[in-house]
Amino acid sequence: MIFALLGGILGVIVLVAWRIQPKRSYTPDPDDPLDDGSSAPIDLVELERAEREARGWRAAATPEDERPEDDWGPGTPQPGARS
Repeated sequence: MIFALLGGILGVIVLVAWRIQPKRSYTPDPDDPLDDGSSAPIDLVELERAEREARGWRAAATPEDERPEDDWGPGTPQPGARS
């Protein structure tokens, strides 16, 4: 009985200590120009390719407006059909 009581008290202490500990956050390295704090580096070649591809699109363009054959899935109308 005494061990259960001590175990319960210890459990509560551990739980409270865990909840009130200061939050750890990642701080980017100020000496590394590529470290912006994100978890993955940006693929600059892929970003430039995507920007070139989207440069000529209208502001209201949707995938089926540009290339209907690329848009597919359940409920997608056939190319040329408008809903």
